[in-house]
Amino acid sequence: MSAAPSQVDAFHASLARASSDPRFLDVFYARFIESSRDVAVVFAGKDMEQLKRKLRSSLHVMTLAVDGAPGADMYLDYLGKVHTRLDIAPRMYDTWLDALVATAAECDPQFTRDLDAVWRAVVGAGVQMIKDAATEAPASPA
Repeated sequence: MSAAPSQVDAFHASLARASSDPRFLDVFYARFIESSRDVAVVFAGKDMEQLKRKLRSSLHVMTLAVDGAPGADMYLDYLGKVHTRLDIAPRMYDTWLDALVATAAECDPQFTRDLDAVWRAVVGAGVQMIKDAATEAPASPA
């Protein structure tokens, strides 16, 4: 996976601004969970603080993967397999990305259409790796 260094830099700067808003992760999860009943069911009763920590880590790993850091692609592959075992529907990945970008737009005061494209390129590349791994993973046992 590759992205221009300027895209990765712009993403990091936007993520820093967005995540400096203390509402960032709460706004994201509220938006994502409200996006569909299926998503709400997946997150019912989950430890949201733990999920927020995992999201921060996953965003970091996605940027490492874009930079070609060793092992980052393996972690994203692992996430795809884990999400398959959790019966995460493939369509939820696109909904997740849309919710994340909308949240970045709300929480980054300098967000622009160009940054929308950057987030979709950088994070979208990581999401695609997770989706690819999820489609390759064996179905969960019945």
